[in-house]
Amino acid sequence: MKLLRFELRSEPGRARSGIVQGGRIYETENGEGVAIHEAIDVKPLIPLAHVPSVRFFHRDYQPENLSAFEAEDPVFFYGNPNALIGPSHMVFLPPFAAHLTVRGFVAAITVSDGHALTVPLAEETILGFTLMLALVGPSEEAQDRQTGRGFGRSYDIATALGPVLTTPEELEDFTLTEEFGRHFGLEAVLRVNGVERGRGNTGDIPLTFAQAVSSASQSCPIRETDLFAIGPVTQSTDPIFVAEGDEIQLSVEALGTLSIKISH
Repeated sequence: MKLLRFELRSEPGRARSGIVQGGRIYETENGEGVAIHEAIDVKPLIPLAHVPSVRFFHRDYQPENLSAFEAEDPVFFYGNPNALIGPSHMVFLPPFAAHLTVRGFVAAITVSDGHALTVPLAEETILGFTLMLALVGPSEEAQDRQTGRGFGRSYDIATALGPVLTTPEELEDFTLTEEFGRHFGLEAVLRVNGVERGRGNTGDIPLTFAQAVSSASQSCPIRETDLFAIGPVTQSTDPIFVAEGDEIQLSVEALGTLSIKISH
């Protein structure tokens, strides 16, 4: 099932919920169908009205032995929930940056609270998956790395989320293994102004969402609608910089396409 938060273009300002099916949006209210809308008539919103926390599990900083039962814990850093924006959003460059770089992630959203969860129990807390585009300040990122203070301002610019929330049963045919939670193999492509700039597969990332949720829950209780981002899901041989006027798209198999634009 693909879940969508949206507003009608003819009635902006009122958030609605529905299911995407066959190119149409079936609006629901209290579990009941109330209307059917054409895709052209709706504007997708961020999939969640409230996100308590954002955790980034960056593939480049993970321990080497995550695929062993005696594995070290996955490594993550926190993002800012207030930096989250919806799909098709216009983003303004911050005053300290002439250009930005971009990272594409797949994110899981939890449906319930939990503490000290095993991997199987962590799997059960996942409501669904969505796409994420994080705009990152390259100079600030370099400073974060040099000081060893962890990522802060560099990831505090804007992070787009959406457009839909895909529930786990939709991805059953893409499951590679289930030894440490479901590990999906989804093709991913990053484009800037329609030109492919990166490609990858989520199956190459040595971490499952169940591992991420389980590990995070050992130190601090996770909450309903916490966000767990794993990636980047695409790799590129050249640095990717974006500036005013650029449009960025992340497409991931079975999850859809997320687009944002850097405003003039």
